Amino acid sequence: MGRLPQYDLTVWQIHETEDDCDFVIRTNNGRAFYCTILPSDFHESPQVTQQYFRCLHLLRSGEEEIDDFYMDDALEWLADAFRPLVLQQASIPLTLPRGRPTLSEYLFPVSHDCRLAASHDELRPFTVHHEDHGCKGRLVALDSSLIDSLEQWTQSYNPSDVEICYDHPDDDLILIKPPTKVVVGAQDHQVTCFFKRFNTSFGKRGAAKELESLRAIAMAELPPDALVCRLQGVVRTEDGAAGMLFTWIKKKEVLSRSLAEEASAELRRRWADQITYTLKQLHERGIIWGDAKAANVLIDENDDAWIIDFGGSYTVGWVDKDKAGTLEGDMQGLARIMDTLS
Repeated sequence: MGRLPQYDLTVWQIHETEDDCDFVIRTNNGRAFYCTILPSDFHESPQVTQQYFRCLHLLRSGEEEIDDFYMDDALEWLADAFRPLVLQQASIPLTLPRGRPTLSEYLFPVSHDCRLAASHDELRPFTVHHEDHGCKGRLVALDSSLIDSLEQWTQSYNPSDVEICYDHPDDDLILIKPPTKVVVGAQDHQVTCFFKRFNTSFGKRGAAKELESLRAIAMAELPPDALVCRLQGVVRTEDGAAGMLFTWIKKKEVLSRSLAEEASAELRRRWADQITYTLKQLHERGIIWGDAKAANVLIDENDDAWIIDFGGSYTVGWVDKDKAGTLEGDMQGLARIMDTLS
């Protein structure tokens, strides 16, 4: 008997007022199960209902644990409810290309829409057809004018031309773990990149805003010592855009108060100087950071501090809402980063 496919619950979505739950289970052989649970599908099943609402309550809370019931426990129960169906369908062999998997295999998997029923506390997962699932990855439809302008300052890549890198070729999380490290280009001239998916909830307006900031950075002729993420290209098809590729930064940590407390005074001054200098270079060229906060500073393996994320949003506690997207907001966020490093 062959080895059973590995699977895991990778993303979930709940609502504050409705009691349904959407989530995705992915397998390491290229399948995605788009699962929906509706309590109305439970009949004379008090134990199942109680356990489901226990999971739902924890997911809504944002806490890691309530009354000795942990997030991992909740996600495990949700995934295991669909285990028989997942193993049955995922055991059917798929023909996948040899070598590294590509973004195309991750973004456009063989998919199954599923629901969960229960009767007398017996679980019964089942497939349905063409459900409108909240967790289905969608492409962002860019305006034709924006697509035309992309060719003038960056590159476009088809998902099938972007290879996903995993730490180990036989990693059980292949095609399960959301891809971040990827490579593009010919075999003798490959470029390692970070893949960032477009936030579909922001729509094409959000994507256009971020791309405009990145275009400004690309055209700004920043000095080499201005440490800011650089766009390598956009991943898209004729139907829309999936995300962006950034030149890979060998990250050691994300800046945080705990990291700052562990660092020497000299190193904290170095980071403060680098962040301040890079932001000054951006501002002199009319470029706004936007979501200025410690978590958007990467510390690389050489202990250099890089500014990332020009998505145009803001974070409460770092930038006031009325200052979001302005130079004043950037300076407010910078002051709070300096406080973290003090």
